[in-house]
Amino acid sequence: MHILAIVVGIIAAAGVWYWRAKAAKEVVDDVGSVVGRVQGRIRMNNFRKKAEGSALASIEDPALAAAVFLHALANEKRDALHLAEPRIREELGQIVADTDLDEVVSYAQWAARDVADARDVVRRFKPLWRQKLTREERADLIVMAETIAGLGEGDDHNQKLTLVTLRTALGPEQNR
Repeated sequence: MHILAIVVGIIAAAGVWYWRAKAAKEVVDDVGSVVGRVQGRIRMNNFRKKAEGSALASIEDPALAAAVFLHALANEKRDALHLAEPRIREELGQIVADTDLDEVVSYAQWAARDVADARDVVRRFKPLWRQKLTREERADLIVMAETIAGLGEGDDHNQKLTLVTLRTALGPEQNR
């Protein structure tokens, strides 16, 4: 009888330890899953930044850069986007040849569609604009941006921040 009690005790102890080991494995698996998801998100964000930058990296024309920026700025206020697109075309018509306008607008819409934040566009094109635009042309770009941001009802906080970033980036020469 004692032997039977010892055997049952050993089997019960083995069962308890098996259950504990199984619970610990599940915790480790859950932690591993969370770590994997975090690593995946980091990789996806890095890829997204590279993909976003690649469409912008090939732009060397300040007018095309301005077009992408204006579209990215307009995309921040979705409810006024239908008002912004014809206005952007009108603004770009002043600085882009009529023969190239459709191509510039189409490329700008496509490139701006994947831009997460219009301030990134300002940071990306700041050296290009400072190098290739005169002070008056930079002031005109700021006015264009203010016009696009002013469309629609209400003010968008992101657009305000973008305009401040643009003014700072294109302001007087000491702000380089």
